[in-house]
Amino acid sequence: MRSTSKTYTIIVQGRLSERFSSAFPRVSMEPGDDQTRIETEPLDQSQLHGLLDQLRDLAIELVSVNEAGLAGPQRQSG
Repeated sequence: MRSTSKTYTIIVQGRLSERFSSAFPRVSMEPGDDQTRIETEPLDQSQLHGLLDQLRDLAIELVSVNEAGLAGPQRQSG
């Protein structure tokens, strides 16, 4: 089975400033009033867990993680 990369939308509590963007080079951030929306480039599971570990290490409160779409080879059934 081939590993499939996916893009994710991650919502965190608080408004992250531009200084955080250098800590997360594979994402784009949209700061809101009370939350920040993070859109990832295609990531595999280990890269996603690494990003989530970085957020935890910086004490950034996670609100949600949602799969936004497939970005790699897809398996066909049938």
